[in-house]
Order: sequence, then C-alpha cells, then structure tokens
Amino acid sequence: MNAGDIGAVIDLGSNSARLLVARALGPFGFEVIDEERFDARLGEGQADGLLSAPALQRGLDAMRTMAAIAATYRPAAITVVGTEALRNATNANMLLAAVAAETGLDVTVLSAPEEAAASFLGVINSTTLSDGEVLDLGGGSIEVMSVRNRALVAARSAPLGAIYARERYLTSDPPTSRQVHALRKAVRQQLDGLDPAPSLVGTGGAIRNLARIVRQTRHYPLRRIHGMVLRHAEVHRLARQLSRIPEDQRRKVPGIGARAATIHAAAIVVDEVMHIAVADDLVVAGQGLREGLLWRHLRAAAPVLPDVRSASAQALASANGVDFAAARPVYATALRLFDTIADLAGLTAADRDLLQTSAQLSQIGTHIDYYDRERHAEYMVLSGDLHGFTHREVVLLAAIIRWSESGTVPLGLYRDLLTPGDAEHAAMLACVLGVAQAVHRRTPSTVVQLDVQVKRRVLRLTIHARDAALPELAALARQQARFSAAFHLDLQARALKA
Repeated sequence: MNAGDIGAVIDLGSNSARLLVARALGPFGFEVIDEERFDARLGEGQADGLLSAPALQRGLDAMRTMAAIAATYRPAAITVVGTEALRNATNANMLLAAVAAETGLDVTVLSAPEEAAASFLGVINSTTLSDGEVLDLGGGSIEVMSVRNRALVAARSAPLGAIYARERYLTSDPPTSRQVHALRKAVRQQLDGLDPAPSLVGTGGAIRNLARIVRQTRHYPLRRIHGMVLRHAEVHRLARQLSRIPEDQRRKVPGIGARAATIHAAAIVVDEVMHIAVADDLVVAGQGLREGLLWRHLRAAAPVLPDVRSASAQALASANGVDFAAARPVYATALRLFDTIADLAGLTAADRDLLQTSAQLSQIGTHIDYYDRERHAEYMVLSGDLHGFTHREVVLLAAIIRWSESGTVPLGLYRDLLTPGDAEHAAMLACVLGVAQAVHRRTPSTVVQLDVQVKRRVLRLTIHARDAALPELAALARQQARFSAAFHLDLQARALKA
C-alpha cells in the first residue's frame, strides 16, 4: 500500500466478525476511517465440529453487510480471514462458498501460527514491548506469543477462547465451583511450561471488554483502552464476581457490552494466565489481528516498526494536517533549549523525549479551529491513536501542548496516573515549548541561527534572522514572566540580521 491507498480487513472470528477500513499515511502508519462489528458467534454450539445453521446464517449476513461497507471506499485490497471456528469446522466450506458467491470475496482460513504472527504484528507496532508475552484471547482460541528483542520467537495456541471455554466448561449459569476449577485446570495444562513474563500484553475483544469494566470501577479519567494497565488483583476479583452471577445480572454490569454470555469465562482464563506467568499487570493493546494484516500490506519488506513512538507521532500529525518537516525548527530549538537548562532544572532524558513529541504534535489542533487550537490538540492527544506511550505520558504530552503558549498546568483530574513532580516538570516543558514556538513565530521561520547561553541566572537568546525579527521578539517578551517563574531564570532575547 502506498500513501493515500485504502485497505480493508475483515476478521471472521469465533465470536465477532469485524471490519476495519484504513487509509495509508505512509510507512509510519495508517488512519482508521471506518469500522463495523457483528456478533456472528460462529463458534457457538460447535461441540460436534460443525458450524450450526444459525451460525452459518449470522456469518453470511455479517459478510454481506461488511463487504458492502468496504466496497464503498473502493479499497486497493480487501483481506478476509477466518480463525479458530473456521479452522475446526468440518463444514466451513459451506460458509466460504456462500461468501464467495454472494460477495465475490475469498476467505483465507489462518492456521494458528499465522493468526499468532498477525496478532503479534498488530501488538508490537502499537507498543514498546521488547521482551515478554502477548496474550490474544478470542472467541475460539487463545494464543500466547513469546517476544524477545521485539521479535516473535514462539507461539502457543489452545482452544480456550471465551465461547469455547464457556460451552465446554462453564455449562451452568452461573457456573459451579467445580466447573470453574475445571476451566482453570485446563488453562494450566494447556500452558504448562509457560515462562514467567517480565511484561504481559493482552489483545482481543474480550480483554478490551474487561478493561472497560475496570475503567468504570475505577472511575478512570481517560477513555483510552489501549495502554491501560489491568492489575492481577483486579482481574482475579472480576473473575470471581462475574462467575458468581447469572447472565441476566452480568448484563447489568457497567461496561460489559454484548459479551455477558462469555465474559466470565474470558476473565477466568486471563486470571489463570496471569497467575501462570507470574504477572502482576497486563497492558491492554487496542491493536491486534486486523491491524497486523494492514501493517503487512503497508510495510511488506520490514513489517515491524523500528520506533513505535516516533512513527505514531508522525502518523497522528500527518492525519491532522501537520507537516512534520515544517515542525522541525520548533522541536530542534526546543531540544536545544532543554539541553542548555536541563541540569539546572533537574530535568531528565524522559522529559526530553516528551518535549520532542509535544513539539512535533503542537499544531495538530490548528486545522479544527485556530483560535482554540491548544484545547483541540489536548483532546486529540488524549483521545487519538498515539501508541507506545503510557497513559501517564499521554496526560503529560497533552498538558505540555495545551499550556505551551500561556497559563498553568492543572493536572488534578489525573492525579492517580501521575507521580510526584510531574506537574512541575510538565509546567517547565510547556514553558520551553512556548519559547521555542516564539523563536519560530512565523512559518516558514526567518531564523537562520540561534545562540543560547546561560550566564548569571539569565538565559540569553541571540536570534540571527533574515529581518529584524520583530514578531519573534514580541512573542518572546510574552514568555518572559512565565519562564522566570518556572525556572528562576531571566529570559533575555535580541535579534541580529543575518
């Protein structure tokens, strides 16, 4: 896929059938432009190895609708895949033939290793995971993938997805303690020998659903699911609670969505995997199989991104009309200012990384409304597809951008996500970004050289510009009081004609 091309992926899963339509932005990313989901439940009632007549009809109905949606975008390619339910069904060809006849689309039934590889790619290109395990929990199967140095080195698959686990083990509603014990034992047997995981990342609709429930319980300040951290104690408690009430009561649990029939089975499986892996936390990934297939089209030669954070920032900027090249003078100056005063202010390398990304994304709100651009940029950082950053870092990035030109940095709403000193550091980084933006007040910038010096508690800036740099000096004057309050340094600027 080239920049501007549209691709579509349809995943005929054991529980859900899902469509993803995305526009390629370049080798660094894509933007989702449409999505659809159906509860096809292909794996429901498959104990005899056959797709049931209702499941066949639900699958065909879902494919008709999703194919029609995808076709309206005239995509360069439509990829359709099936997973565990179709792998196991002896009558899968009935559905595949009907889909081909009615939509003209061929369904590729992925093997377990192929499914794991695609899911791995979706996860690895949206996280900074280097070493650890990835758990993909579907309706029919679970895949546990071992990652070393950002490469997939091993994968295990077991028929313990949410639908299969419920139908094979949790036959009562609510299940008996004996049934719950049998499911936990099956997980331990299937994953016997799994190494302890230094990091555990989870993907799949059921895991994201568990995260939504936990978010409601915590009164979590962000709506983001990708990057949310689930504590093992929370998952264990949720597994116990959901397995002790019948389906009609599970439906009333805030955040449970359409998975009330199977979510208790999913919670038990995740709880047991975390116990086996000795994992205190599980990081939720919003990308998985469908996104992995898109990445293959986008980066066929080298599908794994070398730097997720940089690529994601570039994709978010590009999707919102920001010229990354045009932003370079601002972030180059911001980093130069940072390097001059970091030791005096006690700033760290992690702060530097946040400053650079903030500078790159600082103009993403402009195309919505110039006059309220910082507020729009803040919202887009908090809510957009920004990958590879923790939720704490996302909050800080949004605050730095929001308050870069003026004002203070109120972070009380997010105090549970932050650490001591975060608000002070965010305020300093916002000031540095504000000064860098002032130095390059005009686009394209007229500044050809900047001299930076700290002497006797004064930060002195000498601007070498193609003219008198009056707009830049005026903008810098507006930053002086705030900069002095944040750093206890005076800010002085002068201009020389280059």
